[in-house]
Amino acid sequence: MAFFSLMRNLTATGFFTSEMGIKDIGYAGNKPNEWDGVPEDVLKQYNLAYDEKMLAVCLKKEDRSKIMTWED
Repeated sequence: MAFFSLMRNLTATGFFTSEMGIKDIGYAGNKPNEWDGVPEDVLKQYNLAYDEKMLAVCLKKEDRSKIMTWED
């Protein structure tokens, strides 16, 4: 019984780590997402708010596709 469990596990691992298996499960990998900050209702719940200067610098939708560098 242990032999068949091992073969099943190796076969499944082999398939789902192949290009075809990855396409089959629809794994997209690690991709950056869009984050618009903490929702307003959560900020209010903890009596917090964003500083307008921080919003202007950190949450600019037009800069989402820009790759940042240490100099920015």
